[in-house]
Amino acid sequence: MEQQCSKQRTGRPYAAYRRAERGQSLVFIALVLAFLTPFIFTVIEFSERQMEVAQMEDALQQSIRSAVQSFDYAHLAHNGQRIDQQRALQTARETFVQNLSAVSGLAERPEALAARVTWRVLPEGGTCSFSDGQAQTFDRPAMCAEVLPVMTGFGLLGYAPYRPLITAAATLDALEQ
Repeated sequence: MEQQCSKQRTGRPYAAYRRAERGQSLVFIALVLAFLTPFIFTVIEFSERQMEVAQMEDALQQSIRSAVQSFDYAHLAHNGQRIDQQRALQTARETFVQNLSAVSGLAERPEALAARVTWRVLPEGGTCSFSDGQAQTFDRPAMCAEVLPVMTGFGLLGYAPYRPLITAAATLDALEQ
């Protein structure tokens, strides 16, 4: 009677049941890791690229904000407001090269990248048109820039370098009268 009860409960002896289940979790873990590892690497790569683009946008935006404050002092003496184009362009390039030292994933020298930036100075306002079709109109002096940097990414999965369009614009602070 005792043998009959144990067979009814499990259908086979406990040791045989335990041997048949051994190793199944290892196969499951191996399959999960085979799919999970590339997914994790893709998430890391995507996050790294987003961070690199944000750093590049910040570097360009900060250089534009610094450069747009280059007043034309002769015009300012007559209660006017205009940007000194030469000084603004020089300030923008120098500041951009300095800001690029904090950008990770840059595949080219900062000086070479700064030389490729398209700077637009609108000394008395106007419209900035970017190559992606967007436009911004300003009613006072402004400055715009765009560049296509070569970025590398983290490179965990061997993705090729990429070229995001980075744009920035800023206006001269309003003159209080």
